[in-house]
Amino acid sequence: MARVAPVLLLLVVFALIPGRVAAHANLADSDPAANSVLETPPSEVTIRFTEPLEPALSEIRVLDSRGDQVDLGDSALNPNDPTVMSVSLGPLDNDTYTVAWTNVSTVDGHRVRGAFLFSVGEPMSVSASAPLDEQPLLQSPVEPFVRWLVLVSGLALVGVLVFRVLVSMPALAGMESHGIDSLRSALSSNTATLAWTTLAVFLSMSALRLVLQASVVYDTSFLGALSGPAWSLVSETEWGRLWVLRVGFAAATGIVLFFLRRHDRNAALTWLAAALGAGALLAISRSSHAAALAEIGNISLLNDFIHMMAVAVWVGGLFSLALDIPAALRLLDERERREALSALIPRFSVVAGMSVAVLALTGIYSAWTQVATPEALATPYGRTLIIKVGLVGALLLIAAVNLVWVRPRLSGSDRAARWLRRLVAAEVIVAVATLLSVGFLTSLEPARQAASRLGIGVEDSLTFSDTAEGAEMTVEVIPGGVGQNAIEVTLRDSLGSPITNATDVRVRLSYLDADLGETAVSATPIGDGEFTLTDQVIGIAGAWEVELVVQRPDAFDARTAFRFETSGSGEASAIPLSRDTAYILLGGIFGVLGLMFLVSALLFGGFQTRAGAAAMTLGVLGMIGAAALLAGVLGSEEGALERNPIPPTSESVAAGLSLYDIHCQLCHGTEGLGDGPASAGLNPPVADLVVHVPLHPDRALFEFIHDGIQGAAMPALGEILSDDEIWHLVNYMRTLE
Repeated sequence: MARVAPVLLLLVVFALIPGRVAAHANLADSDPAANSVLETPPSEVTIRFTEPLEPALSEIRVLDSRGDQVDLGDSALNPNDPTVMSVSLGPLDNDTYTVAWTNVSTVDGHRVRGAFLFSVGEPMSVSASAPLDEQPLLQSPVEPFVRWLVLVSGLALVGVLVFRVLVSMPALAGMESHGIDSLRSALSSNTATLAWTTLAVFLSMSALRLVLQASVVYDTSFLGALSGPAWSLVSETEWGRLWVLRVGFAAATGIVLFFLRRHDRNAALTWLAAALGAGALLAISRSSHAAALAEIGNISLLNDFIHMMAVAVWVGGLFSLALDIPAALRLLDERERREALSALIPRFSVVAGMSVAVLALTGIYSAWTQVATPEALATPYGRTLIIKVGLVGALLLIAAVNLVWVRPRLSGSDRAARWLRRLVAAEVIVAVATLLSVGFLTSLEPARQAASRLGIGVEDSLTFSDTAEGAEMTVEVIPGGVGQNAIEVTLRDSLGSPITNATDVRVRLSYLDADLGETAVSATPIGDGEFTLTDQVIGIAGAWEVELVVQRPDAFDARTAFRFETSGSGEASAIPLSRDTAYILLGGIFGVLGLMFLVSALLFGGFQTRAGAAAMTLGVLGMIGAAALLAGVLGSEEGALERNPIPPTSESVAAGLSLYDIHCQLCHGTEGLGDGPASAGLNPPVADLVVHVPLHPDRALFEFIHDGIQGAAMPALGEILSDDEIWHLVNYMRTLE
């Protein structure tokens, strides 16, 4: 029961802590859209952010080109969706308006500011401006150091307790001598000293973190935040409630440590103290960048917590060894020292090795979620991450020297023990420096968000190319975001010469997440095989398609289509993450870790030994987690697609034509006019596809083909054709004129 209690406790923690969390609440999309030109003035401005907001600390202001505020001052969150905020507008003249917003996320408490423009009744004025505050790199220059001390103390608190029950107590079990008894007492005293010291630092730095956070979000001085703002932050915000939970777990750890003073060899009490400390670390994870990844659910939070626990075991063990090795050198004679260290160090090497494997794999996942693309490494977060990786590399190098050179010599050389002490001290120094870089990482905007906001790795336009019917077609969408866009088309033949005899170049820009009834527009020729369309409005963030049809007198129609994603504003909220990729990647990581622990369990003796049973349990949990994550991808079912998932390229249309000739032409006729040889005498008459197809969305056409039409001669083809074949048919039917 003592071993099960910590696990049950952590499950309770997961249940108690709120599920929706945030780090940086950036703009996702808005109505009106950024940079849009409206014919009629809107009655309100609505913005959706990437994370839920604190209602009392978030605001929207709307200003005209003179800087006068024109909203009604009733900025408020949507009661059903805390990521959405809106403000009402009074009557607006023809002008360019600036929407300036400020928000504070519900968990991490980062304060973010931004702005965008829209125009009413006239082109966008380049002179329009508003008094905007630039988003600072750090909320406070002191904050990263306070976060660092909270992390170091919290991780060490948990790690030294785990080291006590996994390494030092079992390693010395069965050894009997006066020196060993003295060493046991010294190690117990070291654990108590480290635990109480790290707990005191954790609580004091958490208190300092509260006051700093209050001074930032309430825009007041440090001293001014000591009274009212700090209490308001605790009592009125989600961040404050998580802070109370964190401090509460730490205080409960202290209570258990108090009872451990007289029962220092009680493994159950030590596990309970470690589990309570882990609860405090979990509360920290709930306010981390990992917890903000709403698009991939709580799996990133789980990864972050596992990563933190692996770091705690490794770093806490180093802290313990830094005190325990000098104690062994001081209290034991040469024979006892060699015996004790030869038992202690190999045991820690196994625990540390497994921890390093866990943190390496989970660290790769974390880096992917927060960076997403190599270009994002050029951000402050990315550069700090590179420094962190370099420090971890140095830490692993020192550990390798200990493992390969020092450890084999411990049983035969007293000099090896002294080198061990020096190298462990060096590891502690590098580990503390590594955690300092983590303190900065947790204070900085994630790389994928910053890269999107700053335009790093983002092209100024979207360019697509394809070849069909001997025509090389290049389409460029400028700038390829929400607002006014230009579409430029370039046509070349197989020799690279301009195609100058095109009689019509039609472009259809379609929003894929809903049927908005878009129509094709003929582009204007500008010479040398180039055509252009201006003032093409992308009014909604999401998936779009640009379809191109080129007509020439000496060739069949050449057609192609391209799909792309647009962000909600000129500054993207974040580089998107694929949910399926996230689940597959983390599932693979869990599978590797599970297999590693299962193999280790066999080496430890399986369920016949405590170490083997523990490793076996972790291995089984890892494999179960991997199976659950992969099943979440394989078993997920998306809703019915409203738009055709297959772009209407020449290949798709050709495939649809072949299917039409086999299954449809007999009734609908060669041109789709409903005059096929089998149509005579049918009641109701066969539909004229040229007339009826444009009247229906893609989903309706798919269902007509798949299920047939009750009461008509139209048969159900769903058992004959695959879904992709039906979609090819839909693409061909769209070409009938």
